[in-house]
Amino acid sequence: MTYEEAPACERHESKVPMKLRTMHSDAGQPDVLVGLFECPECGHERRLPIQTTDAA
Repeated sequence: MTYEEAPACERHESKVPMKLRTMHSDAGQPDVLVGLFECPECGHERRLPIQTTDAA
C-alpha cells in the first residue's frame, strides 16, 4: 500500500494520512485481509479491508 492509498484520519480537517500498523485475516472471512491503521498525530485507529491483487 502506497502513501497515497493510505486512508486519511477523519478527526482532522486537513488530510493526515494514517500509517499501517498491522495486517491480519478476518476470522469470519479468511479471504479478506484487514489492516489496522493509526493516525501519527492523534493515535486514532481504524480497521479497513486491504485490496490485494494476485500476480500470476
